[in-house]
Amino acid sequence: MQRIIRRLHDRTIFVVVGFLVPLVIVLPLLRIGLNALEPRSLYYQTLLQNNILVTSVVATIELIIKVGLLSAFVGFIAAYFLTFYEIKFRKVINVLLVLPLGIPVYVAAYTYTNIFHYIPFLEAILRADFMMNGAVFIYSFFLYPYVYLASKSYLSKHITDYIEASETLGGQHLKLFIKIILPLSRPVIIGSVLFAIFETLSDFAVVEYYGVLTLSRYINLAWFSNGDFISASKLSVYILMIMFVLIFIERVSRRQKRYSSADVIHRPIRRYNPSKSMMYIIYVFIGTIIVLATILPITQMLVSVIMNTAYIERLDIIEITFNTLLITVVSTIIIIIVALLLATITIYIKGAKKHLLSSVSTIGYMVPSMVLALGIYILLIRVDQWLYHMFQGVGLNRMLFTSTIAIILFGFFVKFFSVAYTNLLSAYSKMNHHLLEASETLGESKLSTMVRVTIPMLSKSIIAVAIILFIDMAKELTIVYSLRPFNFKTLSTEVYRYAGNEMINIAAFPSLVIIAMCTLLILYLEGGSKRVKTP
Repeated sequence: MQRIIRRLHDRTIFVVVGFLVPLVIVLPLLRIGLNALEPRSLYYQTLLQNNILVTSVVATIELIIKVGLLSAFVGFIAAYFLTFYEIKFRKVINVLLVLPLGIPVYVAAYTYTNIFHYIPFLEAILRADFMMNGAVFIYSFFLYPYVYLASKSYLSKHITDYIEASETLGGQHLKLFIKIILPLSRPVIIGSVLFAIFETLSDFAVVEYYGVLTLSRYINLAWFSNGDFISASKLSVYILMIMFVLIFIERVSRRQKRYSSADVIHRPIRRYNPSKSMMYIIYVFIGTIIVLATILPITQMLVSVIMNTAYIERLDIIEITFNTLLITVVSTIIIIIVALLLATITIYIKGAKKHLLSSVSTIGYMVPSMVLALGIYILLIRVDQWLYHMFQGVGLNRMLFTSTIAIILFGFFVKFFSVAYTNLLSAYSKMNHHLLEASETLGESKLSTMVRVTIPMLSKSIIAVAIILFIDMAKELTIVYSLRPFNFKTLSTEVYRYAGNEMINIAAFPSLVIIAMCTLLILYLEGGSKRVKTP
C-alpha cells in the first residue's frame, strides 16, 4: 500500500511538472500576442505612419545578416585551421579562442569606444557606416565562439572518412575545403550561427549605445520611455516573425543534409603540416582574432581600473557581486532540478507527445530577451494585481512578483531552461536504461530512481550544465535590467548604468569581475570537462 501511495505521489509530481513547465514558458508569449491584438496604440501608429517601422525592420535584418556572415567566417575558418593543421600551442590557442564567450557583448561595446580611437585602421574600416558596422563588429567578434565550438566538434568527429576518400582521388587542400568540407559543414554552420543571431536579437545595450535603430531599440523605447505595452507588444511580433523564419531555415537545412551516422566509428583527424606561407596566414588570422576579441578589451579594462582607483573605491562591489551570485545560483539550482524532472518525464514518453513537450519547453532560449522580459512583466503585473486584490484583507500590501527578485528568477527560468533541459536530456538518453529498469524492478519509484541512480551517474553533466547556466546568467543584462525591482543592483546593471552616463572607465571594474568569473568557469570546462554544448 505504501509503495502504491509513493508511486501516485511521484506520478502527481511528474504530471504537474510536465504541465506547468511548458505553460510557464508559453504564457509570456501568449500575453504578448493578446496585447498585440489591442487596437489602441499611439506610439506604434506614429512609427507606422512615419515609415520608421519599415526602417527598423530593415536595420534588424541587415544587422543579423551581417553578424551571421562575419561570425560564420571567423568561427568556421578558425575551427578549420585548428582541426586540420599542425599548429604550435594548439591547446592554449583553443582556450584563447573560446574566452570571448566570457565577455558580455555590451561590455565589449563600451570598452571598444576607447579602443577605436587608438587603432586608426579599425576606425577607417568602420567609418562608412560606423553605427551599424561597429555593432556588427562587436557582435561578430564576441559571439563567433558559438560557431567555432560547434564547427570544431563537427569537423573533428564527422569529416575524416570523407577527407580520406577524397585524398585517394587526388584532392588538393583548397579543393577539399571548397567541395567537401564546406558543403558538409553547412547545417552545423547555420545552426551555430543561429545562436549568435539569437544573442544579437536579445541584446539592446549595444544597438542603443551605437545608435542602431533596430526593433529591439524601439521596443525598449516604447516600454521604458513611453510606458506603452501595446506598442511594445506589436513590435515584438515582428521580432518573433523573424525568429520563426530563422528557425524554419535551420530546420530545412538539417532535413536536407544528414551526413553522420551513429554506427560509424570516427577516426582521429590526420593533420597537415602547413607550408611557411600557410603557417603565416594561420597565425596572422588566429592572432588577429585573439588580439581583437580578448587581449585588447581586457587590457583596456585593466588600464581603466588602474587609472581610476579613487572612483572605483566608491563602488559597492561586494553588494552588487552578492546580488549577482544570489540570482544566478538560486536560478541555476531551480532550473537544474526542474530540468532533471522534465528530462525524466521525456524519457518515458514516446511519439508526438515527446516531440511537443521538448519543442515547447525549449522555445524560451530562442526568444529575444527583450521580448521575453516584456511578456513576463505584462503577465506578472496581472498576476500581482489579482493576488493583491484577493489577499489585501489578510495583510498583503505589496506586489509579490514585480517588487521582488522573484520576477528575475522567473525570467531566468523561462530564458535559460532550454540550456539545462537539452543538455541533460542528451546525457540522460546516453545512459544505460537497463539500470533504470532494474531500479524500478526492485521497487524504487521513478523519482527515487532519479535521485539515487540518475543524478549520481549524470553528476559531471550536471556540473557542466550548472557552469554554463551560471555564465549565461551572470552576463545577462536585458532580463535583469528590464525586470529588476527598484534599487536592485547587479554587476551587469551597474556596467550599463555607468556606461550610459559616459563613465566607461568606472564601468570597467564590474565588467572585469563578470569576465573573471566567467573566464575561470570556461577554463574549468575546457580543461576538465568536454561536455559543453550549446542548447
